[in-house]
Amino acid sequence: MKRILPLLLLHCFLLNAACAQTEPGVSVTIPSSILNETRKIQVYSPATSKTTKLTYPVMYVFDGESLYWPAIGALRFMNYSSSLPQMPEAIVVSISNTKRDRDMPVPQEITKTGGAKNFLRFLSEELLPYINKNYPVNGLNVLIGHSQGGLFVTYAGLEKSSLFPFILALDVPVTVNPAVLKDYQQRIGKTCDLNYFSGETLYGWGNDFSKPAGCNSYLQKRIEDETHETMPYKGIYEGLKFLFREHIPQQKDMPLPVMQAYYESLSKKYNCTYSIPAALLLGSASQKINVSKKDEALALIEYYEKFYGAGQRSASLMARANAITKGPDERIDFYLNHPGSGAEALKPFMGKWKGTLYVPGGMDTDIVWEIKKVNDKYIMDARIMDQFNSRSDFLLVTEKNELAWGRKHNSGGIYLSIGKLSADGQVLTGTEDLVGFQMPEGFPPFKLNSFEFKKVKE
Repeated sequence: MKRILPLLLLHCFLLNAACAQTEPGVSVTIPSSILNETRKIQVYSPATSKTTKLTYPVMYVFDGESLYWPAIGALRFMNYSSSLPQMPEAIVVSISNTKRDRDMPVPQEITKTGGAKNFLRFLSEELLPYINKNYPVNGLNVLIGHSQGGLFVTYAGLEKSSLFPFILALDVPVTVNPAVLKDYQQRIGKTCDLNYFSGETLYGWGNDFSKPAGCNSYLQKRIEDETHETMPYKGIYEGLKFLFREHIPQQKDMPLPVMQAYYESLSKKYNCTYSIPAALLLGSASQKINVSKKDEALALIEYYEKFYGAGQRSASLMARANAITKGPDERIDFYLNHPGSGAEALKPFMGKWKGTLYVPGGMDTDIVWEIKKVNDKYIMDARIMDQFNSRSDFLLVTEKNELAWGRKHNSGGIYLSIGKLSADGQVLTGTEDLVGFQMPEGFPPFKLNSFEFKKVKE
């Protein structure tokens, strides 16, 4: 069989562009007795590593000449471009090539030359111990490789899943060699130990990807509108987004003990020390302040300052928390924790409804809604101004046979709507209130909204 297409070799993919820029991080040379040569390594550390005692996952990036910049770009974007980070801050270790075909052989030779085996020994016995000794690592290692590099990181993950549990493989040519495909299919199909992402454009697993039934730690994703050479930039982002999908829990406003338990479970699951994100701690503290949960807010702020140090924002939140003089509105926990009403109680409110929410001093809003069952629970599914979709966080029928529903406010509290049916059951009228949220200083108090909805005749 002929060697794989020259595209797969990737010796010069974006090499000139990458080398023309000043590389971030620190350049390190590692003498290797296993490879009988000295290897050049570039190490990027988060800025917080200089000011905190945090530890970090490590992203090992192969073909560092071309993939170092995209990896750092994705990492920084996912950390600093949204209110809550999509992944933890991380150390990035870029491994430049010397003899690429020796270390990360093409599929036809990966089992013949022993090069991949030796390169894995260098990675696990020489490079990783050096990084672990000299940098604040948390024990979670991520391997990122493209093309032949993607084949190597797949091999490394299958050989040492406990050491390298997160694998990001891009355009991995696993189907080129039927023997390799069969071997990897059997091995990857027997375990759910890996978190494995396969981004595919020209190469990949195609229809031959095999994973254990019920295993959600593998993802195969097509990277559209790209070539073999250009797909890594998108692929790295998509891969990191999948691998760190658990970084922020679905419930954002947890009290500290629940939050600690969540991240302790991640630490146990991945055999590492998984830190609670700073933005999540302070964001949750702000929400607790907004609903007058003083003790919970103070616990979150104090925990933040213990690990991240005191700063202007934490000091401001601390002052706000200490200024709280009243307890939280009990309606918030009542409605958010209510199991909801069943089909019989909701029967008079079933069907499609259309009407208007009237906002004093604001813009009246046209809404169409209906009650649906989602995951064994009834919710209100609404279309707002024919532009936005919204689903209720709670829905129930009160003791007065009124319909109560609402959703969380982004900064704390709840929007609470309570409506009463007309005698003929065709009109629902009532009010919407913002419960438990203190308007910021300088803003006018929230004014009660009203609504009227009419049942749509089918």
